[in-house]
Amino acid sequence: MDKLERNRQIAAVIFDLDGVITNTVYFHYLSWQQLADEEEIPFDKLTHDRAMLGLNREDALGYLLSLSDRDIDPIQQQLLLKRKNDYYLELIDELNSEHLLPGIGNLLVELDTAGVKIALGSSSKNAQLVLNRLGIRHFFHFMADGHSVPHLKPAPDVFLYAAEALAIPPANCLVVEDAPAGVAAALAAQMWVLGIGPYARLARAHLVLPTLAGIGWAEILTKIDYYHSSGKRSI
Repeated sequence: MDKLERNRQIAAVIFDLDGVITNTVYFHYLSWQQLADEEEIPFDKLTHDRAMLGLNREDALGYLLSLSDRDIDPIQQQLLLKRKNDYYLELIDELNSEHLLPGIGNLLVELDTAGVKIALGSSSKNAQLVLNRLGIRHFFHFMADGHSVPHLKPAPDVFLYAAEALAIPPANCLVVEDAPAGVAAALAAQMWVLGIGPYARLARAHLVLPTLAGIGWAEILTKIDYYHSSGKRSI
């Protein structure tokens, strides 16, 4: 991003869901693992985390099937996708506000109080259900999810769709992401990017934090301003 607005111009924050708001990433892994085991496809958590993290369901299935030599027609693929999603829905049946990741609840309250627009930018097709079960749907002015656009991450479409719905220019949006595909999508959308997780995985983000725990909105703005003046990516 060549020319970024200063932090006082950030008017919207667009959150990814899995791994940022709640740790449903592990539930996704377990559901993919169950499907892989049933289909006798070699698969493990390391493979999931390295290659499938942040991908939409269809692309993740495509990668999983690439680990097998079998040819599967589109109808069979849709059946596999449904099975995977059924396993996932069973796993999140008990999801509630206690499953919010550290810091996210306080940050949503601060953003709401400050009048900052809040949106979701996720490839998940179960995002509405997850936010409702977490008890935080009311904080979000708009939701862009796996049903919203034809091209999902790493394409920028889901973030651009959210910004357009909020009537906020992309350069005035901050995306909070935990996956390389999401960081790439946000950068392609010409937005600020705050990565949550390991720096090695999220090095392309403008700013990187290991967690949102213990950090408030004012401090995030201060660190963005520091990046703006120094160009340092890690915080």
